[in-house]
Amino acid sequence: MDNHQVELARQLHKEGYLFYCTCSTLLELLKSMDLSSLKHFVPGKPELFSEFLDKVVGFTQ
Repeated sequence: MDNHQVELARQLHKEGYLFYCTCSTLLELLKSMDLSSLKHFVPGKPELFSEFLDKVVGFTQ
């Protein structure tokens, strides 16, 4: 089974939301990272999923 937390960290790093490193790359990252380059992560809207689920199971029209 894959490590989904690492997969998520790598993807968020690829998209510019965080910095990802390993123990062996930590020092280089700390020397070179630019925190101002990170994107702001926009919060999700969980109410949209709950509304969808309510429709699927027949609670609302």
